[in-house]
Amino acid sequence: MNTIKKYIPILLVLLLASCGKDFLKKEPHVFTDAAFWKTAAQAEAALAGVYVPLQGEEALGGEDWCGFECFSDNAYMNDNGYGDYIAMTEFRATQNNMTGDLCGLSYGEYYQTIKRATDVLNNVPNISMDAAQQKRILGEANFLLSFAYYQLTIRYGGLPIYSSTDPTAALTRKTEAETWAVIEKGLKDATTQLSQSHEEGRPGLGAAWGMLAKVYAHEAKWAEAKNAAEQVTGASLTANYADVFTIPHENDSEILWGLGARLGEYPITPVLMLPNNVWNGRHDEPIGEGWRLVSATLAFYNSYQPGDLRKAATVAKRYSDVITYNGATDTLQAPNNQSPVVCVKYNAPYKDGYTGWAAGLNVPAMRYADVLLIHAEATMMLNGGGPANRSVGVSAAAASLNLVRNRAGLPSIASPTFTDLMYERRMELAFEGGDRHTDLVRWGLAEEVYNALPAEGGYKPKRTYVQATNRVMPILQTEIDNSGGSIKQNPGYAGGK
Repeated sequence: MNTIKKYIPILLVLLLASCGKDFLKKEPHVFTDAAFWKTAAQAEAALAGVYVPLQGEEALGGEDWCGFECFSDNAYMNDNGYGDYIAMTEFRATQNNMTGDLCGLSYGEYYQTIKRATDVLNNVPNISMDAAQQKRILGEANFLLSFAYYQLTIRYGGLPIYSSTDPTAALTRKTEAETWAVIEKGLKDATTQLSQSHEEGRPGLGAAWGMLAKVYAHEAKWAEAKNAAEQVTGASLTANYADVFTIPHENDSEILWGLGARLGEYPITPVLMLPNNVWNGRHDEPIGEGWRLVSATLAFYNSYQPGDLRKAATVAKRYSDVITYNGATDTLQAPNNQSPVVCVKYNAPYKDGYTGWAAGLNVPAMRYADVLLIHAEATMMLNGGGPANRSVGVSAAAASLNLVRNRAGLPSIASPTFTDLMYERRMELAFEGGDRHTDLVRWGLAEEVYNALPAEGGYKPKRTYVQATNRVMPILQTEIDNSGGSIKQNPGYAGGK
């Protein structure tokens, strides 16, 4: 059965007890149309179920979100057990056979979100309930629907668009432009339905406008991107960059949407970066607990400008840099890390003591800093700057860019160039879901940047990137097979045209 079609039956089990923040603490529901979609409580329960797949290990709450960074020049996968996925990050895969991990499971989890969000959008308008509550529920569903489609589109291009009334829709792919139009519509609707204030773990109006600005940037709709970014009001940057990735600050206004987490439950993002032998016997520690799935390259570590405070908050060099972990402060050891550098961006919950694989730290899925840099980028593109004119200074972009840059301890730039923007986006958003790679791809610069890099040890070989093929990943072969061939492979891969 096609992965999408798995989620078409009316009978749906919502595993709500495994969710994140308090609004998701509900009992599991098994329902049919005849028994469900009657009350406001049922509407809230159905909405809570939309969040569940996103928290999964292979979606936003774990491996896939972290692993996508490895397509860039920032990171690589320490764990060699993911051979097919590593082949894709090294641009040497010919097809996608990853049905049991990462790609395959994340594909299904994002489509679970899409299916459940669509059910909410189709059924909640028919429930007699408080109008404001109904409007918010629909706004969240629209946002989550668009977010899930976005995550898949930046990986695969055009997608099958789920329909609750047309099962055959799962068997054909829309074009990339048509898919972006679906994402746009959901976010535009969300901007009319969500409010500025929002509960922890839920997106608010700022998240909808910020995500829409990002989508417009992918579509090169620069006037629209600039305008959408300007609609994000009431947000400000957290004073200290390192604090953004700590539990006490996960509800700061900079976090336009953070996927909710509870101690001991998914998401498990922090442990995926954590080495499994931090001190190598120099201090007490729960050796073997860190996953060390994703780590940083030495080239990335060496790319920081002098004085950039984001460096110490993001990466640490083994046998050189001092960190605090499990109550001890010392020079990082991590002898089984392949590169000399470890990502420490999400290690704050483990400074005083190890709290388990799921530290309870929200995933920073949409930040105001990202929106500010999209605004600066759109302003540059509208004023003669851009990938083809990287040395052109655009003074109108200075205010947005310098808010981010100054927070990092770096001096203002009166007339920033596109090269300046590239640096800020790379260092600001590193290890947050793969923006470095998707930025280079949408700018048309991935081929230039990646192909110029030499090999780094045995963990990041010299790669050959071909924009016509590698700008997207290969579609899962099982999806092609189960569709009877109606879903076509992306060009450049085995069976693609």
